[in-house]
Parts: sequence; C-alpha cells; structure tokens
Amino acid sequence: MDTPLVKRFLPWLGLWRGPITWSDGRTGLMQFSFEPIFNGQAIESRTIAYDANGATLTSGHGFLSLGRDGRVVNNMYYNLAGFAVLYEVPDDPGMLSLQGPLPGNRRIDVAMFIDGDVLHLSSRISEGYAARNDGPRTITLMRRVGPPTQDDRP
Repeated sequence: MDTPLVKRFLPWLGLWRGPITWSDGRTGLMQFSFEPIFNGQAIESRTIAYDANGATLTSGHGFLSLGRDGRVVNNMYYNLAGFAVLYEVPDDPGMLSLQGPLPGNRRIDVAMFIDGDVLHLSSRISEGYAARNDGPRTITLMRRVGPPTQDDRP
C-alpha cells in the first residue's frame, strides 16, 4: 500500500486515545482510529468520545481519499450532525484541515496534526452561512495505543 494517501498519513495510522475537552467545560475521553483500506486508496477513520462515566457522547465514521486536485476529501457520518462531505483547505503542510456544510444550515471544521507522539485534533460545528464561531470547540490530545490493524478488509 504505497499510495500517495498512505505515504502522507503513515505516521497517523493506528489507534489513538486521549482526553477531550469542549470549550464549554465538558470533558471526556476520545478514541480515534486511522486505517488504510481498499489497497491504500482510502483511509477509514472512526472516533468515539466518552464521558467521565464511560457513556458514549459522540461517534463518527469517515473515509478519506484524495480528490482530483490531490487534496483530501472526507465522506463522513457524525451521530450529532448526520452525513457530510468535508474538503481539505490549505493550512500548514503537516496539518490536515477539513471543512464542509452540514444539514440544517450548519458547518463543521476539523483540524489535526501530529507533534512528537501526540495527535492533536480539534473540531467545531457552527451555525449559519457565515459560520459563526460560537459553537463549542473540542480539543483532544491523543497518544497512540495500538498499530493499524492488518485485517482482510478490501
């Protein structure tokens, strides 16, 4: 699986966990997996956020691929927002910044990068066409807890 997508995200592959904090003060634990599928033509991502008692707060499932322009496209489902297609927007070379519209006149933005052995992930859902910055932003710092699985998925 020596595809451009896998080459770019090789250090990101695996299972990650760490504390999550929302800007409104809530806290919990996030688990995030990043695994190549379809012979490296896509990367499957799964996220689950738990509260302090272990109950699931949010979950998401996405499939990253490269668009014709070479930028990442993320087809995803998020239990609090529904289906969405997010597109990579220019940012720092080591960062993945994704944005896209959600049902109900909302938008989502997600930013991720690795610094040392920590995966930083931040996201926010905002309301309106102007994407006001009033929604709670999540901040998550995760450490790798497992390698990518090498199962028999296509």
